[in-house]
Amino acid sequence: MASDKLFKSGIEFQDGAFVLKASKDRLCIIVQARETETPVDLDREALKGLLSEEGIVHGLLPEPAARSDGSLCVARGLAPQHGEDSRVKMHVKPSVVRVPKVKDPSRDQVDFRELGSIVNVEKGRLLLEIIPPTPGTPGKNVFGEEVPPKPGKERKLRTGPGVTVSDDQRKVYAACTGKFVMADGKPGVYEEHAVSGDVDMSVGNIAFGGKKLTINGEVPMGFAIKCRGDIVIGKGVYNSLIMAGGKLTVRGSVVGEETVLRARGDVEVAFMENGPSVEAGGDLIINDSAIQCQGLVGGALYAKGQGVLVGGKYIIGGSVYVRDLGTDAEVQTTLHVGVVPSIQGRKQKVDEDLHLWAERLNEIIKNISTLEKMKKEQGGRFPEERAAMLGKYKTAMPKAMDRVNNLTEQANALEKELEQMVAESVYVFGTIFPGSVVSIGSATRYITAEEQQCVVYYDQSTRQILIRKMTQEEQNLFK
Repeated sequence: MASDKLFKSGIEFQDGAFVLKASKDRLCIIVQARETETPVDLDREALKGLLSEEGIVHGLLPEPAARSDGSLCVARGLAPQHGEDSRVKMHVKPSVVRVPKVKDPSRDQVDFRELGSIVNVEKGRLLLEIIPPTPGTPGKNVFGEEVPPKPGKERKLRTGPGVTVSDDQRKVYAACTGKFVMADGKPGVYEEHAVSGDVDMSVGNIAFGGKKLTINGEVPMGFAIKCRGDIVIGKGVYNSLIMAGGKLTVRGSVVGEETVLRARGDVEVAFMENGPSVEAGGDLIINDSAIQCQGLVGGALYAKGQGVLVGGKYIIGGSVYVRDLGTDAEVQTTLHVGVVPSIQGRKQKVDEDLHLWAERLNEIIKNISTLEKMKKEQGGRFPEERAAMLGKYKTAMPKAMDRVNNLTEQANALEKELEQMVAESVYVFGTIFPGSVVSIGSATRYITAEEQQCVVYYDQSTRQILIRKMTQEEQNLFK
């Protein structure tokens, strides 16, 4: 049994020339030499006996080890390995954000700046997990006693919105599709993303997988903005690509030949000019005017406010509602109404393929005719390589003919579909000017005289496009 003196002042031996001490943690036994008139050597046997008397049985060193303070370590225990605290294992590297400032606690919208690019995650994705703390490994002191380790601490899991936690509180999953961020140390998935100002090089191109992307400023030249859901742009768009899986709203002007607006839902803009292209799966809503633009619209086209459509070309699945179509300068403004863009696109592709294969077939027939004439004239002197070429042409001709016939049938079928799409009309609440061109189904009408408050429609009986005056009820549609 170790004496208390061993841990305090120490135990003298060899007539006080040496002192034996133990560390408070019982993991180290040291020997200190005292100053004497004549040097005294350490008596190993005396030391061994004293160690045995004090119950020091573990970690005895075969040779004393010198320490930096001049003392000697003669026994060293095994320190415990304390447990590790629980830790976070990231399965998806998030974008880290500064502490968010909640604008509206009732809405899933925060105002913060990402310190990295947007990290999109799908609903159900495992984002992170908490690895449990470890208990540690016990040690043994110089008296042979076990020294228990300190177990690791459990990490408290804090989460933000848009995530779910497993029953064991260890795993965090995305509860929705959106952007994954760590805000103030809390994982969250946000269905909305907002840019407080203009898109610039510090923001860069945006690809967001959530429900709504809001840009409060403008999108200048050369950027690409994409969102799986809705996009709202507070100011203008200039020669950039904007793609929305839902509705697209631009509250400013849309300008430039390189500008492309594309949405599966409705597209709503304030003003368009100088060649932008718009593709809308739903309606196209213009709140002022559009000058020299291109449009591919699955639904209807509404030109409100000034309601002016000047120049350009539009293919529209539904009807058109506009105040003025064209100008008194007779700028050509072309509308293809009642045309489902997908069918129109297929028809255009089939027509292109048909033209290509018809040219190939004509070339094959021409070559066969030429080679047959040469063979007849030359008889046995007809070269073998030309005979082989003639055989190839004759083999290719039936295939080309079948291809041309098949494409002709497809083109005729699509043409019939297009001819049946004649129920839509163009409603002009102000003036339609000469230079305007309206196609409905397979019929086309070139406007040669001004008309006011009229409806351009397809007449089934005459199979022509006619113009009639609006009814009072129809006039009220624009108010």
